[in-house]
Amino acid sequence: MESRLEQPAELPKELIGNKIRHYRKTKGYTTDKLGELIGVSQSLISQIERGLAAPSLDTLWKLSYFLEVDVFTFFEDQEPESVKIIRQGEHRKLQMSRPEVWYEMLTPNTGKKYKFFKMILQAAQTKEQPLMFHNGEESGYMLQGSMEVTIGDQVYEIHEGDSITFDSTSPHSFKNTGSIPAVGIWMMSLE
Repeated sequence: MESRLEQPAELPKELIGNKIRHYRKTKGYTTDKLGELIGVSQSLISQIERGLAAPSLDTLWKLSYFLEVDVFTFFEDQEPESVKIIRQGEHRKLQMSRPEVWYEMLTPNTGKKYKFFKMILQAAQTKEQPLMFHNGEESGYMLQGSMEVTIGDQVYEIHEGDSITFDSTSPHSFKNTGSIPAVGIWMMSLE
């Protein structure tokens, strides 16, 4: 039997598009202005908002930065609860544009001031990873393997048992440098 990681979920394009439209209008941006800010065409913004095109991870990160929301906000569809337990096997798994990177959400989608998730980078990375940036801070703790974290023009190597904290407004990327999946627990603040 295949694991859930071997069967990626379909990207929820309509949900993402509706969220982007909502936050764009909240900020008072036209599709032209938002496209100009993130470096894509007005037509692409329109297609994304209508669920006709899937945004790249780079585009999602830029949208989250200029709309001042965390990138995971685009995937949220649950109403807040005061107490929420997510049982083993029920954590929401996200795979964006990089097939070797998975995010397993450890906190519910409640719009809190932070996100807590497991990041899994498979060993077979095929291309150069784009630098991303967003509001807030990130902290991570490596459970397994090793990872290269590029922050600006500095490269940091972290291994099992190491932790790292950095300002997320600095352009950053992650790369598995080992022969086994790199697995870490991460916290991302939204402010």
